[in-house]
Amino acid sequence: MTTQGPTRHQVLIPLTPAAAEIVVANAASTVQSCNKGLVSACSKLRVESVHKTWDSVSMSTNSVAFAAELEVIKQWLKKTANLGDVTEVEPHLSQSKSFLKILGIPYWDSKISLPVTLAQVAEALSSSPLFESVILASMPHIMKASPSSDMFVIWIDI
Repeated sequence: MTTQGPTRHQVLIPLTPAAAEIVVANAASTVQSCNKGLVSACSKLRVESVHKTWDSVSMSTNSVAFAAELEVIKQWLKKTANLGDVTEVEPHLSQSKSFLKILGIPYWDSKISLPVTLAQVAEALSSSPLFESVILASMPHIMKASPSSDMFVIWIDI
């Protein structure tokens, strides 16, 4: 399961509020300048619009940008907005977060009549052949399916 997040057809550029205002105020020239740089770099990527998003500037693009294209956008954005070397500009792609959801696990340990613990879940996962080569990003999260249920759900951050 992947949580809904921003599209990957978007380049996020964290900037100071003042620098972000300059870029957004000159959105048309920013789009034109970045596209000029992308064309000269023989890229098919095009910037379609520029918006202020969270604590950054968001550039909507026609496809997912590669590292070389992010570098071109960085260079041309610095030229257009006169950001110079003082303002750090590091464009990056948005990221989503994925989870593995395991359903239908008995809530009670049949041997000792107590709820299953996180340690028991982690041990069961590590001993399973399905998880042989899996490294967990964090400990699994256990959640009861409903207050009256005798089953629980395991969420694993991958």
